[in-house]
Amino acid sequence: MSNGKTFLKTSLQMRMSFIFLLLLTIIVLVTLYFVQRATYKHSSAQLLSHIQTSASVVRDNLQNRANALDNGMNTLAKDFSIKQLIATAEDDQHSLQSAMMNYQSRLGADIYWVLGPDLSLLVSSSDASHSSINAPLFSTPELHWYEYQGQYYLMRATAVRFVENSTQINAWVVMGVKAKNLFSQHLVDLTNMQISLISVDKGLLLGATQGTPFSDNAMLSKIALAQGLHRLSLSSANIIYSAVEMGAWNNTAVFAILSTDEDDAFLSSQSLIGQLVFILLAAAALALIGATLLSREVTKPLHQLIGAARRMRAGEYVETFPSANTLEVESLSSAFGEMQQGIKDREEQIHHLAYFDELTNIPNRIQFSNHISDMISQKPDCQLMVLMFDVDRFKDINDTLGHDLGDELLIAIARRLHNYAHNSGFCARLGGDEYALVCHQTPDLSPEDAAYQLSQVFEQAFKIENVVLDVDCSIGIALYPQHAQSLQGLMQCADIAMYSCKDQHNHFALYSKALNKHSVVRLSLMSELKGALAEGQLELHYQPKLSIDKGEIETLECLIRWYHPVHGFVPPDDFIPLAEQTWAIRHVTQWALRTACQQLKNWRNDGYHFGVAVNISAIDLVDMSLPSSIAELLREFDIPASALTMEVTESAVMSDAKNALKALNTLRTMGISLSIDDFGTGYSSMAQLKKMPVDELKIDKAFVLDLAQNQEDRVMVKTLVSLAQNLGLTTVAEGVEDLATLEFLREVGCTKAQGYYLTKALPAEALTLWYENFSRNGLAS
Repeated sequence: MSNGKTFLKTSLQMRMSFIFLLLLTIIVLVTLYFVQRATYKHSSAQLLSHIQTSASVVRDNLQNRANALDNGMNTLAKDFSIKQLIATAEDDQHSLQSAMMNYQSRLGADIYWVLGPDLSLLVSSSDASHSSINAPLFSTPELHWYEYQGQYYLMRATAVRFVENSTQINAWVVMGVKAKNLFSQHLVDLTNMQISLISVDKGLLLGATQGTPFSDNAMLSKIALAQGLHRLSLSSANIIYSAVEMGAWNNTAVFAILSTDEDDAFLSSQSLIGQLVFILLAAAALALIGATLLSREVTKPLHQLIGAARRMRAGEYVETFPSANTLEVESLSSAFGEMQQGIKDREEQIHHLAYFDELTNIPNRIQFSNHISDMISQKPDCQLMVLMFDVDRFKDINDTLGHDLGDELLIAIARRLHNYAHNSGFCARLGGDEYALVCHQTPDLSPEDAAYQLSQVFEQAFKIENVVLDVDCSIGIALYPQHAQSLQGLMQCADIAMYSCKDQHNHFALYSKALNKHSVVRLSLMSELKGALAEGQLELHYQPKLSIDKGEIETLECLIRWYHPVHGFVPPDDFIPLAEQTWAIRHVTQWALRTACQQLKNWRNDGYHFGVAVNISAIDLVDMSLPSSIAELLREFDIPASALTMEVTESAVMSDAKNALKALNTLRTMGISLSIDDFGTGYSSMAQLKKMPVDELKIDKAFVLDLAQNQEDRVMVKTLVSLAQNLGLTTVAEGVEDLATLEFLREVGCTKAQGYYLTKALPAEALTLWYENFSRNGLAS
């Protein structure tokens, strides 16, 4: 029994060894097959990548040579002495030729021409005669090739203008470098490639490095121009090559052929296969020897190794790995690949979370700060602009439309900003509705220009879930190193400037030392006011003025009412001051004047001969185009000037007294009545009042509302009425809300009364009905 068990055990080991050897042989063969294929594919990919990199080196070398010619010829074209020599070339060609030879030598050019504006020859290098030179084509940034007297040249051209910034071209300077001089042994050493410049359509070799296999023009027709690697069999060797376009000659493409010997190209692959064969054979021998020592635990180390690799992919740290034999290689490769991919994915995720904003997917504050720090550390003497901005009224948008829609708006802004910053700088979301942009200062880009260009990102309204949002921003600008030399100081300066521009109601502000505090103001309604005029959200209401002695209604005051489709009624005190601060009041006033004139015409057609009073602001008062626009409205609607009264506050007149008085005199000359609104609350002096060409004083309602009970108000109103009478002016008392007040005004000689005792301001149709009732029944009804 013991011998049987031993035989059975030995037989099992032999069968295991046989099966193991068979499997190992299959694995070795399959591995060699796939590794050989993968190695060849990898080597081909590396070779193609190397050729592409070499092609970039060649292109850069040619482009740098072309750029050097461009820079030199640009300097030549701006040389005043050269311009003089060109201008006098017909009389003195020798001097121009001497100067051009000097530039030719300095720029390393092999040939040159100086052409007139009609491309006629002025002078040329000694070995160049006039030919059909397409100078405008050679001035474009692409690579251009040209054949002249059997030689091939890289050509560049520059326009000469006697007057800088003029659109007129007075001459052309054309220079060329021989193609054969562009391909040196240094370029071969740099790229480890043979380089040939050919025109396949013409079957010509323009230039090449020594040792190129394409020296025979008959071979050029066999060259394949498609992308990728190509193989060409020669008598002496097999050549691997790829074609890359390098400019044009006579509207036909010119290609650079980068080639190398096939044996040299795949030498590393063949060596790797040989080493791999040796390793696999050695591993097979060792595995065969160790196979007899394996037992039922043969797969245990393998599973442990796979488990360890997968735990690593999940982020766990594995200190030790179980030992493995040759049969574990396949599983090891698979597990290791999964581990590597897992680590890569996790690193990318961590990097993204650390340096990108989670909502908008653009760089965050950390990456923005690091970017500025890198710019400063790499070039401490650089000049930078940091533009920090946030969205005006964003809290209102969030509160009104919800945070989800607010987030969508932030994403849309980030998308626009990212597209804008692609060529203009580096952008980031700092948090909330704050964004930032950093770019280099240049002579052609002032901070104001940068702020204006950035504000254009918000010029077009945003449409979020069928809601159209007209968004503005407040931009703060800080400059490095003028305003701060540290990252923290630079960001702080930009932040201060951003909040200061809100205080000043400007779209942007440049940091200065005077801006020493943050300012926070409520979100503006101005973006909505822009559309309110066009959408008919504004209305004119009319409040009558009672002629106290006559008991008649002769004039009405026009009062603006804004009925917002979402927020409802918006008080004038909320939007008129903001409109004045942003100069949008001009559009509001023009609308009010046109609407009032149209209504006057309608009333006159119906037999009502009212006069209307329209309020104008300080900004309107100094707008010298206002009188002409009013005159045009009077002509358009056929209304006499006496039917219009312009009401202006005394504070508006005093803000710019000289220009205000000039405008008032112009309006008075036209026959328009003028009224000083809210008189008694401003700071006009008797001397200024005497100069004002006004017809009427409006006593502010602050003195009238409590007139029946307040003795001090009675004294003040009586004094103001007496003052107006002595100056020959009529008076209007605002805020009349009871009969006792009206009777007192009658006693002191006030001319007109206005207030809720008569009626509140009414729309035109309602005012007409009220007036009909007043005409029949008076105030008793």
